[in-house]
Amino acid sequence: MERYLKTLQRVIVYFTLFIISLLLILALVDVFIKLYDGLVSYPFRDFIELQYPQLIDLFLVIIIGIELLETIKVFLKDEIVHVELVVLVAIIAISRKVIVWGISKNSSQEMFSLAAMLVALAVTYWVIKVCYGKKYRVKLGSKQNELGSNCNDVNV
Repeated sequence: MERYLKTLQRVIVYFTLFIISLLLILALVDVFIKLYDGLVSYPFRDFIELQYPQLIDLFLVIIIGIELLETIKVFLKDEIVHVELVVLVAIIAISRKVIVWGISKNSSQEMFSLAAMLVALAVTYWVIKVCYGKKYRVKLGSKQNELGSNCNDVNV
């Protein structure tokens, strides 16, 4: 039964990998089409004002997709979910939202919510790096982490 579930899990992961790859290719084609259409249809100044933010948004979505591919690839290799990679994808996704932020369209409350999420993710990433670094140094026989934190419970 366990072997069946492991095989089913791998099939699902490979299928997910295929779908994300297909979506990334389609998004890349969409970027090229919008770029070509924008440069042909609009004067350059109008293209920069109207199409450029959308293209940057699409480009950042492609970067997030590439990071998701990397996360799945590492999962296939190690058969564990690396929390560090998942947190990095979340940081990139929220950063994307901040980069393409339309101040006139959104409230300051939404901006503070995004800022709080970004700070929380950054602190999470820092804790993961500190704990992982401590475990790595302990394995090598080095001194304890200078921060003195207790990261024995963290499984990274």
